[in-house]
Amino acid sequence: MFETIGLFLGSLLDAVIGPNLVVPGEPFMIAAGYQLYSGGYIAVFAVVLGGLLGDQISFFIGRRYGFNVQKRLLAWQPKIRRPLARCRLLLHRNAFWVLAFSRLLGPVAWVVPFMAGTHRIAWRKFSLYASVGLTLGIGQFVVWGYLLAAGVDNVPVLSDIALFISEHKYTMGVALLSLASMYFGFKRQWRHSWVKACSVFIIGTLALNYSHFFWFSDDKVNSTLVAQSTVPMVTLKDLNYKVFAGQSSIYSAQGMNVVYLGESPQSLMKTLGWIENKTFSRSDLEWPDYVNLLKKNTPPVSDLMWNGEPQHLAFQLPGTLTKRSHIRWWQAGIDSVTKQPLWLGALSYDDGLTVTPYGGIITILHSVAPDIDAERDKLKHDVFRLNAEWTAENIKLAYATAMDGGHDYFTDGQVLVVSKQLPSDALQTTHLY
Repeated sequence: MFETIGLFLGSLLDAVIGPNLVVPGEPFMIAAGYQLYSGGYIAVFAVVLGGLLGDQISFFIGRRYGFNVQKRLLAWQPKIRRPLARCRLLLHRNAFWVLAFSRLLGPVAWVVPFMAGTHRIAWRKFSLYASVGLTLGIGQFVVWGYLLAAGVDNVPVLSDIALFISEHKYTMGVALLSLASMYFGFKRQWRHSWVKACSVFIIGTLALNYSHFFWFSDDKVNSTLVAQSTVPMVTLKDLNYKVFAGQSSIYSAQGMNVVYLGESPQSLMKTLGWIENKTFSRSDLEWPDYVNLLKKNTPPVSDLMWNGEPQHLAFQLPGTLTKRSHIRWWQAGIDSVTKQPLWLGALSYDDGLTVTPYGGIITILHSVAPDIDAERDKLKHDVFRLNAEWTAENIKLAYATAMDGGHDYFTDGQVLVVSKQLPSDALQTTHLY
């Protein structure tokens, strides 16, 4: 009860002219949001009632004493005559906008009800418009209090926003700097201001590309594989068969289409003639290393994220710089059916280059052909040529997917499961999927 009374008094004093200069209402409103998360609806009612009464008190103080206060202010500071006249004109011409949104403007909210009373705004109009402002002003802090109590991670929208800002903060900074350059260029009438602004953006983007690939990519990644004793037990049908070009949810999905059951897919890849690639996250690459790899037609593979983690291994078939088949592998766990280490693979074909958002930056990457089933079937055919050692079978593990705004590929949902020859009873268990 005493907590509720305290919230009421805090909100009341925050709205009454005079005390509101020294009593901030935000902590009381945030506290009401905290209590709302625990089911304390009366706390929200208390701060709303306090704000409502405070606005009314300030309004009637202004109506009763505002004229005399204004006269004394003008006698003390004659220079404020024009601002006061503008205030009066604004209140009469745009009463709704001033009264409804003043609570979103910080210190402006302290004096608006008082000024509305001073300038004889109709009480009904004031009460109606101020109630809108009260809902917006108090509501924003109650919501923040509720979210703080819940934890940002438990609110998907806020979590996505925070992740997007964290991932794209440098690109956003470059964009803002470019816009600022253009604004000041036009303002000060610089010659070729748009060229200079574009130059700022291009130079900033190039700097971000270099730092992303050669400085930051390998900072937080453990290049060693997880010990088998710590790998979780997983089931093929429960895995996520999508990978992404970044951490935030704005990126379209790319498809997983291969599973390998065994210690490592490296022996399979090498037997089939695949070349192991360097990756930016798992390899410590510098610019000279990158140039040397380009000369060999084996450029490093950019990172894709599966469950927030970049690939552990990457391979390509011999090809050109712009056209090649490549596959990324993730160590996913231990298959609960066969008790074999389980690797997930994203196999696709690079078909030219494209400008694309990636990992929080704008860069030039390979354009990936959307038909991932064709690459899957080619790999299956190649494995059958080695049928003395490996088995390969398409199993319906993923959803059939059409290419759309959320997916950069299309598939029938079949995933190629490859393994070394298993005992007949182990082979039968794979059909349980």
